[in-house]
Amino acid sequence: MKPISLALGCLFFLLLCSGVSFALEEKAPVHVQLTQQERDFIKRHSVIVLGTDKNWSPYVLVSQDGTIRGYDPDVLSRVNSLTGANFQLRTGNWAQMLAMAEARLIDGLSTSAVVPGRRSFVNFSKPYVEIQKRVVVPRGNPKHIEHPDDLEGKVLVVQEGNASSEKIAHQFKPSKVITAASPQAMLDALITGNADATLDDGTFLYTIRQFGLPFLQVAFPLKEKLQLVFSVRNDWPEALSILDKGLAAISAKEKKELMEKWFSIEGDYGLQDNTISFTENEITYLSKLSSIPMCIDPNWMPYEELSKQGKHVGLIADFMSIISARIGKPFQLVKTQNWTESLKNAHERKCAILPGAVPTPKRREYLNFSVPYVSFPLVVATGLDKVFIEDFSTVADQTYAIVKDYAAIELLRQKYPEMRIVEVADPWSGLNKVRKNEVFGYIDTVPSIGYQFQKNGMVDVKISGQIDIDYNITVGVRNDAPELLAVINKAIGTISTAERQTILSHWLMVRYDKGFDYSFFWKFGAVIAAVLLLVLYRYMIITRYNKQLLAMNAQLDILYKTDRLTGVSNRYMLDEELGKELARAERYNTPFALIMLDIDKFKTINDTYGHYSGDRVLQKIAEVLVANIRKTDLVGRWGGEEFLIICPQTNLSGAKQLAEHLRERIEALSFTDIKGNVTASFGVAAYVQSDTSEKLIQRTDAALYGAKDASRNCVVVAEAEIKPEL
Repeated sequence: MKPISLALGCLFFLLLCSGVSFALEEKAPVHVQLTQQERDFIKRHSVIVLGTDKNWSPYVLVSQDGTIRGYDPDVLSRVNSLTGANFQLRTGNWAQMLAMAEARLIDGLSTSAVVPGRRSFVNFSKPYVEIQKRVVVPRGNPKHIEHPDDLEGKVLVVQEGNASSEKIAHQFKPSKVITAASPQAMLDALITGNADATLDDGTFLYTIRQFGLPFLQVAFPLKEKLQLVFSVRNDWPEALSILDKGLAAISAKEKKELMEKWFSIEGDYGLQDNTISFTENEITYLSKLSSIPMCIDPNWMPYEELSKQGKHVGLIADFMSIISARIGKPFQLVKTQNWTESLKNAHERKCAILPGAVPTPKRREYLNFSVPYVSFPLVVATGLDKVFIEDFSTVADQTYAIVKDYAAIELLRQKYPEMRIVEVADPWSGLNKVRKNEVFGYIDTVPSIGYQFQKNGMVDVKISGQIDIDYNITVGVRNDAPELLAVINKAIGTISTAERQTILSHWLMVRYDKGFDYSFFWKFGAVIAAVLLLVLYRYMIITRYNKQLLAMNAQLDILYKTDRLTGVSNRYMLDEELGKELARAERYNTPFALIMLDIDKFKTINDTYGHYSGDRVLQKIAEVLVANIRKTDLVGRWGGEEFLIICPQTNLSGAKQLAEHLRERIEALSFTDIKGNVTASFGVAAYVQSDTSEKLIQRTDAALYGAKDASRNCVVVAEAEIKPEL
């Protein structure tokens, strides 16, 4: 035993000395053994950029300031620390990321599945996460989907770009598989009955749970599991081997911690330990307190209010009840008439905490803020005559009502100084100004507006858009009490997912004292979903009050939705943009051109390989078009297998050159389930003076048919009309 002990002692000594050496050299520890080629590769490539979709939470979450968080960044951060490499993420639209990876504009992809067709430009890492897929249905499972066989003949919705879910969905022989641009759009389809079920691999339920929605349930797990990999350009074998070594070096304990951090679901990982370890200073501080004075917003439901019985109620009150129990001290309610008075009391130290505070620069003068314990986006409520707001900056110069002294005022004025704000006493007053057309809209959070919709039966106001500002609700603590802030933060850290979900579900569900009206429950369920996801308000109005709004809502669908299959603009948007370009050209004599393309023998593709393969061809070609045009150009699906591209500030020669480039890129595409190349024919025409949209389209279309009649897979340019001289 002595030689063994001696050897172990020597080994320990060497390791200790090695550690001291690294510390003295102040180098980041590298725990993976790399080859010389791999080390040289890292020196040559200071950053390796992997593209990913910005809508794949919890794998990837993008903050307002552009910071990227989530499971994938945490995994890559660990790989970087283990290997000394520098893998970084770039977020955007998945179709664009895929095209950029193929064009070598980025170095690979994150959050991707192993797709054989991509091997022409990337290699795949070992799987870095494995999630069991689940079938998710509306609460109550109205279609009784309890087994894979029950999916036959049903409508399934999956997220665009999720090739794994789309492939699995088609195995169940559904009547239809539809795609949605985001988890919110997937919920839209489920709540409105446009889809019966969806497949979740962590992303969908994670996103929906952030809203505290109680409208969905897991029907059953599938045997299929999602295995995600990183993809790296296939001419960089060293990058792939470095990545695989880093992934292999992540310990099982670290992997479990990451899974619990980003994918924990109630009951999945056992109970959370609620005990708190306080420091001696914190214990001494708490021992001197009999209670902690607290001021609230007396009229901000469902967050909080002062009830008729003088009690603090609402979801914030429930969170504070947990915090009180964890720190062992009661909160003493200091009653106020309004939020302004509560802020004044906090400034004058008449209360120690504000449990529903949102951080702002001005408030930091007298308050510190805990970590957020709940967060909701700011939204805009308007009259029914207003259209859906896709980009708030386009209407930021309008007049809006906001409750006096709400943090939204300060946050919005910082970002949109041109905004005109009318301060009101409470949410009802603000919404009432919208109804009277005294302001363009009322700004608040989704639960607050939803509560007013329910309480007051409002049918003449709707949610029209979301603002890119989140209301991160924290506990505001007087800034001369750091110990109090510390213990409250520790208590918030012990609140489990189950506790959080129970509180949110309780206050976002409808409850009645006189029995339970199921029909009204489902109607209101649609209302809340509409409020939270910004697009469902029209269904509430249609189903509950005014069927005459159906035509207007259908028009909104046409106006503001892109082509669902390909993700590019639809025919309406193309018509609208073409009208603008014609007006601009006529007034300023600026050139522009049209490119129309038609997929060659597309009917044969559908008849031979099936409509699913045909859909994939349309999607792939749309991706190529988007990736190879300018930002100022607009591409849309003109109809069937035809696409139209509007090219501002472009003459006939430039448009022809672009069309030829696009033709070559399409011909270079490869499809695993289709033999041979897929090609397209192109017609090109440029605006000439006094052109109407009909004339220009006719000439472009004639050129396209000329290409079809010639040999297909070619570009034909239309001859401009020659005006006689006067």
